[in-house]
Parts: sequence; C-alpha cells; structure tokens
Amino acid sequence: MAQDSKHFKYLLIGGGMAADKAAAGIRTVDQTGTLGIISADSDAPYARPALSKKLWVDPDFKETDTDFKTAAEYKAEIFLNTTVTAIDPQAHTVTTADGTQFSYDKLLLATGSQALQIPGPASDLAIALRSKADYRKIRAFSGQHKQVLVVGSGYVGSEIAAGLIQNDTQVTMVISGKRIYEDRFPGYLSEAYQQKYLDAGIKILTTAYAKNYEVKDGKVELHLASGKTLVGDGLVLGIGGRSNFKLGKAAGLATDHDGIIVDEQLKTSAPDIWAAGDIISYPDKILGRQSSAHVNHAVKSGMIAGKSMAGAAVTYDYTPSFYSWVFDISWDALGHISSQMQMYAEKLPGNKSVVYYFDEHGLIQGILSWNSKVSLNHLRHLLKKKPTLSQLQQVLPLEKVE
Repeated sequence: MAQDSKHFKYLLIGGGMAADKAAAGIRTVDQTGTLGIISADSDAPYARPALSKKLWVDPDFKETDTDFKTAAEYKAEIFLNTTVTAIDPQAHTVTTADGTQFSYDKLLLATGSQALQIPGPASDLAIALRSKADYRKIRAFSGQHKQVLVVGSGYVGSEIAAGLIQNDTQVTMVISGKRIYEDRFPGYLSEAYQQKYLDAGIKILTTAYAKNYEVKDGKVELHLASGKTLVGDGLVLGIGGRSNFKLGKAAGLATDHDGIIVDEQLKTSAPDIWAAGDIISYPDKILGRQSSAHVNHAVKSGMIAGKSMAGAAVTYDYTPSFYSWVFDISWDALGHISSQMQMYAEKLPGNKSVVYYFDEHGLIQGILSWNSKVSLNHLRHLLKKKPTLSQLQQVLPLEKVE
C-alpha cells in the first residue's frame, strides 16, 4: 500500500556528485524552493574519485573529508537507502521500492552508473568498487601484508591497485591486455605506466581473463579462463561500469544507445524532467552528441541542470576532460583517445608529453596531456578548432608514435 505522498518543488533521483551540484545550481537561483534527494546509496553525497585515489595516498585526508554536507549546505532533505522503481511523468510522481510516493514540480535524473561484475557469490570479500560502503569493505580486507586480487586495468582497477600497494598490501592484477592502458596510450607511455606498477611490487598477469570467483574459508578463489586459480584475502573488480538509465527509459523518456537524450539545457523529452551525469546523451559543442562517465562531466552537467531547473537561461557547452593519477604520473585527456588511431606526440622536457589523436582522414579526435602543465582550456580550444594533422605539424614538433 502506498504511503502518504511527499511533495517537493525540486526532486532529484540519485545521490552522487551530479545531484550535489544540481542542488548547488538550484540554490544559486532559488534559495527557498523545497528540495528532496532520493538516493539508493547508504551515504549522503560525497567525492567519489577519492575512493580509489586520495583516501589511499594522503594520510591527512580522512573519509569524512569526502562529505559534501549537501543537506545542510543547500537545505535539502535526503532519503538514503531508497530505490525509485517508477516515474509517472504525466502525474509528476515517483514511487519507491517501499511504496512511498513522491510528487514534484521539477525532476532530475542523475542515477549514474553500475559497476560491472563477474559471476560469484555476494560477499564483503569481493567488491566492485563504486560506493563509500565498498571502500570500507576493501579497507577491511587490505593492509597487514594481505594479498588482494585486482581485476581490470581501467580507472578503478589501476588506481586501487596503486593505492593498495602503498598501504602494506600485496597486489596481483589480472588484465586482459599486454599492458595497462595499451588501448588508449602509445606504447612508450603504456610501458612507462606499467613499469611503475612492477617497480612498486605489483604482480601483473597479462592477457588473462577472470571467469568467476568463489569464497571459501575466508579466502577468495579467482578462476581464470586459462584454468588457473588465484587465491587472495580479497578481490576488487575494476572492469568498468554501465550507464544506469533504465528508470528513465521505462518512464518513456527518449533514449539512444548512450543514455537519456537531453538538449542544451539538459531537458529530457518529458516536461519538467532534466537529466545529468553518466546517464545522458548530450550535444557536445566540440565532439557532437555523446555520453561521458567522468567526474568533471557529472559536476558541470549537474550544476547546469540545477540552474536550468530553477529557471535560469543556461546551456551546457562544456567539453569535459577525464584524468587519473597514480604514483608520480598524472594525465588528462579530452575527446576520443585510442591507440588504434594515428598518434603524434609533442615530447616535452622531463618525460612529459602531449599526444594528439587523429582519425584516418587526419582530423584531430582527442588529446592526451601526460605529466604536462599545458592548460586544459588551451587544449580544449585547440580541439574545438579541429586542425588537421598537416596543419598541426606546421606549428608543433610532432613525432609519430605507435
């Protein structure tokens, strides 16, 4: 039986960084309208990137430092551990798993992504890192020279492996390629990247595929496609995520293969419903319609969506960058980067590089800044101008790399 309806002028579904920034955006325009946030998470909005980065390498940075204090900062009522099961765009209502009904004037969908899994039992010893609760579980089975298995070499896999090895933990990585980030970086950079892990003492199994896992007697047994079994005190899966836009799709919102289709104001196809973050297919000013599952996009799109919901005349015209940093290496990227493209590097002093990626027609598609201090806004402006390879070669000392 449905419980009494709760009404908010602004209702946000999702409790991540996009929702926090949407609340901030709303309050820049409307300081008094009622604001509710429904989140399936057990924790109020926090800085998610810290879960695989700063919390592991900065002893002065504590878990509480990740908290945004969204409720107090933006006068919001937050409903945690609450899953929305249905949206009725015509009635302007949403229903949660326990039968509670919420009504709204303006609605934001910011449901983020779900971490991918491999077959195995639910266990606190096998974690696909996504939430603060996941971080705590990894902390519990790491340290004290314990052995942790890490599957995947993307953002989460590479970052958590680096964090664990710097926290008195033995680490074995299982990656599908020959090198970490070989699908994105030219060989000389992916080799340098991987060498940092080997030098730190991380064991890396290359061209290996995790099939499934079991938990026995307080240990995790990871079975590989080759027939080999690895045993550890814990398992972390960092094999990517999937955009979680099924709620909006079920409500009849227009979607494509990337997510919920929004316009420049981040409005969906339904009146009074906006969307932001990982789940949207948006019209990027430089790259064309696409999606992005990176923190800068979540923050910027959340802010614009909030302002737009509150009536401000704003547009989302930001091309987000994405980044990572491990050990003493940091990198930032814009656009599409793939080692299958034509790659030309501007090599700078001190093992720094800027790599430019071109399609088969010689048109620029993406830029990678490796340990360099080159302004991202400068690189963003360069990408926007869409120079050809021959045009860039006239002004930059570019070296072809593989």
